[in-house]
Amino acid sequence: MRGLFFLLLCSASAQVNAEVFKCIEKSGKTVYQASPCKAAVKEQQLDIKSDPAKDEAAKAKLKAIQNEYDTRKAAQEKADKDRAEQQRAAAALEFARRSAIAQQEQAQAQQRQAEALERQNRVNVRPGFYLPPSGPGYPATPGLLPRGNRLNP
Repeated sequence: MRGLFFLLLCSASAQVNAEVFKCIEKSGKTVYQASPCKAAVKEQQLDIKSDPAKDEAAKAKLKAIQNEYDTRKAAQEKADKDRAEQQRAAAALEFARRSAIAQQEQAQAQQRQAEALERQNRVNVRPGFYLPPSGPGYPATPGLLPRGNRLNP
């Protein structure tokens, strides 16, 4: 809307300084144009004078509208910049939150894996079936061996 008003104001100020020719054709039809009439037609140049006070008022109003537009545009750009910064901060916070959740899940998975390995080691170790090493240099302990396998009967 303001752009349309601005264009209208600019075009009006350009037309104020233009020359206007009133041409009456042979058929009696009146035509107004910016260029001089053809030689065969009756011509009358209209003297359009502009009012300097109105011109200055229009220029001042145009300047005020431009200043208001620039102010609003700057405020909108600042609001857009602030909104973009808030979105970046929210995205960084969401990334940190998801990263913390992933680390927590990874720690829980490692804990479950450690517990499973510990359970597996407890199942594989059976008390009473431990055989100490034997061979040269190792004395036999007859109390721990099953019957029939004693080295010293």
